Amino acid sequence: MLIREAIKLFIESRELDNCTAKGIRTYDERLRYFVGWLEANHGIEDLDDLRLDHLRGWIAHLKKHPSERTKQPLSDRTIHSYGKALLVFCHWIEQEEMIDKPISTRFKLPKFEKKFIPTFNTDDVEKLLAACEEGDETKPSLRKALTARNRAIVSLFLDTGIRLKELAGLRLRDIDKNAYVLLVHRKGNKWQQVPVSRDGFKPLHVYLTKHRPFLAQSDVAHKDDSVFLNSEGGALSYGGIESLFKRLKTRTGIDGKRVSPHNCRRYMATTQLRLGRSPLDVQRQMGHTTLSMTNEYASLTVEHLKKSHEMYSPLRAKDQDEEENIDDGYWNAD
Repeated sequence: MLIREAIKLFIESRELDNCTAKGIRTYDERLRYFVGWLEANHGIEDLDDLRLDHLRGWIAHLKKHPSERTKQPLSDRTIHSYGKALLVFCHWIEQEEMIDKPISTRFKLPKFEKKFIPTFNTDDVEKLLAACEEGDETKPSLRKALTARNRAIVSLFLDTGIRLKELAGLRLRDIDKNAYVLLVHRKGNKWQQVPVSRDGFKPLHVYLTKHRPFLAQSDVAHKDDSVFLNSEGGALSYGGIESLFKRLKTRTGIDGKRVSPHNCRRYMATTQLRLGRSPLDVQRQMGHTTLSMTNEYASLTVEHLKKSHEMYSPLRAKDQDEEENIDDGYWNAD
């Protein structure tokens, strides 16, 4: 079987598994890039000719050659993601018994530096909420509506930790105003109920009851209508929310930190873990399938670590040793 044909079948299997459109596109682009390199440099087109050395050579090639799009060297994290896409493909062809012997067993993904990404503090949060004012001052009703919408968006991101795509996809039917719960379409085509605090829900309620009808230009609302609207009454898009956070970055003057929906998510996780919420509850709140990803956010809660370290500092061990220095037995001579 040709490698290109195997890739086509692999992509179809991802679609059957309800992989996201973005995920499928990423697999397709990176695997086609790999097979193009394989054909040009090794003349290999058949799956039976694929070897471990080719996988390792691909990673070495990525390390040595800049991106075709940006002309800049690929970061270690990007190279790791290219390798991961290839590894998933190799696991699949092995499970489907398309090749006689496994080739991925000794293929190791390159390590990459996990950089510290600073998150917001309480002052930053106040700045974000204060910077939500939007719109032409000569159109006060529209300005109030857009401002209320923005505050509801920022509040939900900070309070619930949901992802940008999840918030952009919210419909009116997904909001339970009595239980303070959102029905969120998670990764992997899963639906999950996500709780909202009273403080987080209040700006959303104000927007929906007092200002959304103005943006929609109608008092009639259908259950499948989008929650968040743009100034023309259409659904606020993924890109529209990204643009909002770019404007918030400029207005707040927050420096040295990413002003983005994902950093709101990071703030939610680190704050709740620092305040003592169960990691399992935080995991469910964020929609993580395992605790391993949640634990990465736990590593950012330095305040708790500082207090714990102060309590158990090795430099205090001497005092403790002196207090506990008692005789080993009832003798006093060797």
